Amino acid sequence: MKSRGKIFTLFLVGVLLLAVVASGCIGGETTTTTITAPSSSPTEAASSPTTTTAAPKYPITVTDFAERTVTIEKPPERVIVLSGYWAEILCVLGVQDRIVGIGKYVPYDTYLPDDVKNRTVVGSNFKGLNWETVVGLNPDLIIIDWYGGKYADAETIQKAEELGIPVIALTARTIEDNVKVVELLGKVFDKEEKAGELAGWMEEKLSAVKETAAQIPESERKNALLISAPKDIAGPVTVYANGSAWASMVELIGAHNLASDMTFDTQWPKLDLEKIIAYWGNDTDVLILTSFSQDRLEDAMNGIKNDSRWQEIKAVKEGHVYGILAGSKGYLDWGPRIIVGLYQMANIIYPDRYQSWESVRDELIEKFYSPFYPGE
Repeated sequence: MKSRGKIFTLFLVGVLLLAVVASGCIGGETTTTTITAPSSSPTEAASSPTTTTAAPKYPITVTDFAERTVTIEKPPERVIVLSGYWAEILCVLGVQDRIVGIGKYVPYDTYLPDDVKNRTVVGSNFKGLNWETVVGLNPDLIIIDWYGGKYADAETIQKAEELGIPVIALTARTIEDNVKVVELLGKVFDKEEKAGELAGWMEEKLSAVKETAAQIPESERKNALLISAPKDIAGPVTVYANGSAWASMVELIGAHNLASDMTFDTQWPKLDLEKIIAYWGNDTDVLILTSFSQDRLEDAMNGIKNDSRWQEIKAVKEGHVYGILAGSKGYLDWGPRIIVGLYQMANIIYPDRYQSWESVRDELIEKFYSPFYPGE
C-alpha cells in the first residue's frame, strides 16, 4: 500500500509540473486561473443559492378621493371602470386586459384602444349602473368618479359595498389631483414603477409651467374667464369657478381667474349674460370657451364674436376669444391629457412664454400612449 501511495504522489506531482510548464508556454498573454478546491463533502459541493422571498404586497389599504379607506385583498383581475380618462391610465400601466366592464361614455374616448371600448357597458357615473350586468361580470374592483354624492356616485358605492365589491372613487379638484390618481392606481395594480414614470413626467411639465408663471411680471398678468360654450349664447352660461380643476389651471399659468373672486355654491355656476357682464365685463382680458363638441365650440365662438351684447365684455370687444376642445376628443380633460390641455391654455393666454402644446402632446403620446394609441 505504501508503494502505491508513493507512485500516486509522484504521478500527481508530475501532472502539476506539466500544467505549470504549459501555462507559461501558451501565447504571450497572462492567464489567470482560478482553482477551486475540492469540497470535502457532497453537501458543501452542492450549490446553495440564496432564495429571497418578496414580501407579499396584498392586501393593501388605500384612501380614495371620497376619503374612504379601501382594502384591496389581491391584484385586481376583473375591473369595471366608468370613465375613459381613468381607463387611459390603466392602459398606460399595461393592465387594460383586466377591464371587463366600462361606463356608458367610455366607447367615445378617442384615445382608448378598441378592445377596451368594446367591453360590456354597465351604466354611468351620473345615472347609476345596471347591477344585474355588473354582477354577471364578477368584478373584483369598480373605479368610479366621485362628485360628492351629487349624482349616482354615493349610490354606486353603497350598492357595491353591499355586494362586497371594492370601489375606488376618484376626482380631480386640482390639476395635481390627476397626478395623485396615477400614483394611487399604480399602487392598487402593483404597477408603481410605470405609474411613477407617468406621474414624474406630469410633475415635470407642471413644474416647468409654475417656474414660467413665477417669472411673469405682475403688470403683465392677464385676467381670464373660462366658460362652457353655451348652446344659447343668451345664457345661462356655465362659468368655471373655485373647486374646478380647469379653473385652477388659469391661476397655475400665471393669469387670474376672475370667477375665483366670487363665492358660489358649486364650482360650475350658471349665470345669466347680464351678470357675467356686470361682474367681469370690464376686466376680462381673455375669454376662453370649452366644449366637448367641436361644432358647438365653433358655433358658440362665432355667435359670441358677432353678438352685440357680448361686445360689452372687454375680451370680446378686443378680439381675444378662444376655444379649447375638451373631453374625450380633446386634451382638456381629467387624466394625463390634462397636462396637454394646460399647455393649450398657457399658449392661448401667454403665446410666447410656454412650450408649444403640440410638442407636449407628442411627448405624452410617444412616451406613454403609443402602445395603445397611434397618435393623430
